[in-house]
Amino acid sequence: MFTARLVHGADAMAALGIVRICHPDIEIENWRALFDHDEAGDSAHFGCVVVADQRGYAHAACLFRIALDPRFGRRLEVSYLSRADLPASTASDVLFDFIDSLAARRACTQIVIEDADSRIAAERLSSWTDIGQVLTDHHFRPGSVGFVKSVAVAPTA
Repeated sequence: MFTARLVHGADAMAALGIVRICHPDIEIENWRALFDHDEAGDSAHFGCVVVADQRGYAHAACLFRIALDPRFGRRLEVSYLSRADLPASTASDVLFDFIDSLAARRACTQIVIEDADSRIAAERLSSWTDIGQVLTDHHFRPGSVGFVKSVAVAPTA
């Protein structure tokens, strides 16, 4: 029922609606500026993931960036995690499956789900009624800045 995909540039403006449900303080100009930068060629290290239904309506979204960490190497950092809260929705699973795949394709050894306001456990993620189970199902554990999981690196040929 749901599919996830990367959106860049002008397409990312469509994701702003779902993101502002969970993060209403995001300014449209600032969001647009992020993706103006993206159009300048940083799309391999930064972007937006959107989960949509067959009609194209967004049900979940997040930003991601690839960062270098001296202990772990490449790390996929997820921020501004957003979801329309619909009963029995599988959008969260589709989002986290896509994030896992993205991390593996980008040779990341770790995924960190962070919160822009450093209030991840107390406010943001706890507002997702089933998020604890979803994170557990996807092997995340609490970390110092949010939720963390290791990624198995695919063998090189």
